[in-house]
Amino acid sequence: LLAVLASAGENKEFERIQYLSMDELTEETHSLLDKRYPNEKWDAYRFPRYVFTNDSVEAGYMIAVKEGDLLKQFRCYCFCDAMGHKNLFDCFIKKEGRRIQFDEHGAGCNICYGQAMMALLWQESGFTQEQMQAGFEKRFERLIEQFGNQ
Repeated sequence: LLAVLASAGENKEFERIQYLSMDELTEETHSLLDKRYPNEKWDAYRFPRYVFTNDSVEAGYMIAVKEGDLLKQFRCYCFCDAMGHKNLFDCFIKKEGRRIQFDEHGAGCNICYGQAMMALLWQESGFTQEQMQAGFEKRFERLIEQFGNQ
């Protein structure tokens, strides 16, 4: 990971985001979503009731509808590929098209919504897909060791 990050300053910010608590991740993410989408009509997405379980879950689904291409770049580390998920985006949205269909999995998995929030904050800080991927691998290395790199 250190080889991927260019400077000590970048490394410090990258790791700060990587090790934020869920509450801190959620607070920073909602602040960033408010900044990026100040006039967004979130009600228009007709989120299912389970999206409003807590602020972290809500942030995950908000990221999925606005930053889907970002989430599609990464695998999810809860190993939901066994459910047919190809990437992190699939944890929140079943399929795209005229009508968004939500997947309930993302509401019950703190790995999914936590990973979505980290990706958004890293992206905002200017980190590359390669840097973010290395960060996810480091953050979830114990899960990878325990369950294998599927």
